[in-house]
Amino acid sequence: MINSITLKAFKSFLYRELDLENLTILTGLNSSGKSTIIQSLLILDKAFKNEKNLLLDGHGTESDLRNKNSKETIELSIEINSIEYSIEFPNNEKTFDATFFPKVWHISANRFGPQLSIPISNDAQSKNMIGKNGENVLQCIKYYDSINPVSLDESIKHPDATSFTLLENIRTWLKVISPNVDFNYEVIDISDTSYATYDGYRATNVGFGLSYILPVITTLLVSTIEKNNLVIIENPEAHLHPKGQTELAKLICLCAKLGTQVIVETHSDHIFTGVRLFIKENDFADKTLIHWFELNENRNTDVTTIFIDEDGRVNDWPKCFFDQFELNHSKLI
Repeated sequence: MINSITLKAFKSFLYRELDLENLTILTGLNSSGKSTIIQSLLILDKAFKNEKNLLLDGHGTESDLRNKNSKETIELSIEINSIEYSIEFPNNEKTFDATFFPKVWHISANRFGPQLSIPISNDAQSKNMIGKNGENVLQCIKYYDSINPVSLDESIKHPDATSFTLLENIRTWLKVISPNVDFNYEVIDISDTSYATYDGYRATNVGFGLSYILPVITTLLVSTIEKNNLVIIENPEAHLHPKGQTELAKLICLCAKLGTQVIVETHSDHIFTGVRLFIKENDFADKTLIHWFELNENRNTDVTTIFIDEDGRVNDWPKCFFDQFELNHSKLI
């Protein structure tokens, strides 16, 4: 597990060390630095795969990424099992043992909505992985459900699921989002594509929520099959009603408690409250961290770390931290 990450002169961060836990929630106002933490982890993942060019597609060069208030060289480092690893950016010449870094599953905010078809991968190294936009999700389901069948851990099995198989539990969690929905899929190897149906209808004829949440649910469940996995999810709440968001928070916590390291970027008070409820009902407070991000007057990121006690209570409640509901309703009284 990654214990901490340190950023120096990277984007809106002058210098910041952030602790990470089994479950870490990144939240805050828009453009305050949350996505920068995720990008840093993706860069470090490239470094531990011993790629030389660490720049991420579409994010520009080193000069685009250097903090505007700093003349220092960008430095990124992490701590794993009390050992610190730093990289040379943007062209890394260091060699790392890839086994030290967790397998990264990244589901981005730009994941596919309803699609007539979803591309698959036939590459032996990636056919059991899910892409950041949700590509290959149906091939991944097929891999773990029929090609290489697995049984999920008892603690992650949904109470209403009739078996421990991946597909049955995906279907059951989807029914939490949309009661009684019947999910099926087809993988067409000859054309390197796949498609999903819901109640027999193509994905484009049902709500956005089911398509958006499918790769999230699948990634979380699959990540528990093996050890040393890091799941990064951006905006898991997208297109979900409040009950679905609360239930999804429970699944996130269950996976993190089982051993998957989960980092969630969210603006949802329902996700946050769902985590608090899980902590109150389970022994999980010391495995959860909340980081609140905001920009100071110099447009640099300040971070406030927030702790939830064993009763699900938050003692330090910063201004604008999931308080808009109360602010709005106070005007109606």
